[in-house]
Amino acid sequence: MVSGARKCAKSMLAATVLVIGPLAASMSAAQTPEQQSAWDAERAKSVVEQKARAARLGAERAARQADVMGWVHTLDPMPSGGWEFRAAAGDAAWAAYSTDHQLKRSGGSVIVWLRQEFSEPQQDPRGGSYLSYVQKVEYDCQKNRVRPSLVIYYSDNNLRGVTQSIDMDPKQTQWGSIVPGTLDETNFQWACDPERARKAH
Repeated sequence: MVSGARKCAKSMLAATVLVIGPLAASMSAAQTPEQQSAWDAERAKSVVEQKARAARLGAERAARQADVMGWVHTLDPMPSGGWEFRAAAGDAAWAAYSTDHQLKRSGGSVIVWLRQEFSEPQQDPRGGSYLSYVQKVEYDCQKNRVRPSLVIYYSDNNLRGVTQSIDMDPKQTQWGSIVPGTLDETNFQWACDPERARKAH
């Protein structure tokens, strides 16, 4: 008797699954022609907007590449901070500045502030977006190496907007090599310039 009841229960459960399964699939797939049309229109609109953004971005990049210094001149030189233009990428991806303000020398090393501006948003190590940053770095002018101690990221150009700071312990930060032909070398040559060192003394 018990065995028969169990068989009956299993049969009812199987029948219920067979009924509910197709019904659920039918409900999920059900979509009126109006809903389908609206969805297709929204998707088409999204595609058009993406293409328009890509075209606009391409045109902006081309304009900057055709006149790199024209883009640089749109940035605030910020003379009150002593910032001096150092270099810009050939494709106008970035512009670099340095300053004598708070520059410190000790033996063969020099600590300076550097600034970099970007034409398009970048991503910091913590996942935030930024368009400019400053960093405090130490150059070893005798061993041709560099290490950062502080980086401050800004969400907007010209050191404005939301900030994100990353402090580094100099004792735990490894020295990096100065690679020839890079922005690091340009900044290193400026900071470790013997003539600049003589004027400081």
